[in-house]
Amino acid sequence: MSGNQARINALLRKSIIGELIDTQFYLFSVRSKREGNVTNLQALFANDEALTTGSEYFSSLLSENPFNDSTVVEFQDYHTCEGGISLDEYGYASDSDLDEEEEETDEDVQDNGRCAGVSAERVSRTASIKDVTTKGAQRIIPSRRVLVMDTAFNTWRALLDYLYTDEIVFAPLRSQSKSARHHSLGGAPPCSPKSMYRLACKIKHDKLQAKALAAMRSSLSEHNVLQELSSSLTSRFPAILEMEIEILFQNIVTPTVTKDFPMLIQRIASAGLPHGADILTKLHERMLKQHYPTILSPEAALASENECNGSPLSGPFKFKWEEPQKPVMVPKRRARLYV
Repeated sequence: MSGNQARINALLRKSIIGELIDTQFYLFSVRSKREGNVTNLQALFANDEALTTGSEYFSSLLSENPFNDSTVVEFQDYHTCEGGISLDEYGYASDSDLDEEEEETDEDVQDNGRCAGVSAERVSRTASIKDVTTKGAQRIIPSRRVLVMDTAFNTWRALLDYLYTDEIVFAPLRSQSKSARHHSLGGAPPCSPKSMYRLACKIKHDKLQAKALAAMRSSLSEHNVLQELSSSLTSRFPAILEMEIEILFQNIVTPTVTKDFPMLIQRIASAGLPHGADILTKLHERMLKQHYPTILSPEAALASENECNGSPLSGPFKFKWEEPQKPVMVPKRRARLYV
């Protein structure tokens, strides 16, 4: 029996006796561009043992009180962030895993007014369920409630699903396709590879981080690489920038890149991209690597640096500096004449 199947069996056995849920995670799921915030909390339910087995982050997080992550807080019956937080507080305004808020019509407003009483009752009932109580023996099963303020519901759901099943499904990039996400019943929930990469870096999950980066790479082409280079996520993670520069260089003479590249340069020149200098620097390094590989070699770079500052060699190529020896003067001997 595989380790993954053993975990699933253990979870099923816990569900029989009502000990499956240890922690409830609440996360925002909707972005409101009109209000400039994220809203609509949704809940996910998890078993602590399943999470801590596959993640050092959760092992540390769920054993601390208070939490060692400032973006994760205890969620009591009411929290000041429950109604939503600003996109700046959320930290990733362009998160693809957030659904867009639909604009309300007058008819929608009237419907919302009629349903307000029912919704308020549901929210009140949900907030009050902090423990699960069974009838008869009146057994109380505690469940910790946690508010996560910097990650979308869809991303966190995909993370929990991955820790449970070791399966991950990535949705197309928004720059790649406008098609809606398809989630098959019983299948792994899709998430944005960019959003998952950001989360995987935060929780220091190298394997998931590599999977997300590979999914991003496979989604890039001449048609969207310039757009992705301009994204805010690229400015935060050097590995993404390196990967996108490589894809750009591979497509540098394609018609789409040839036509749109001047627009990228104009944005950089007008200070429209905070990481514009990094883009040009990395592209220049890639060009040198392709056409002048010896210039970027460690020996050449070190020799050039020492030539400029006149200092002895240092770093990985160290040599002991010694004063040159003075020349030895050999006395001249007079030639003797033998008869």
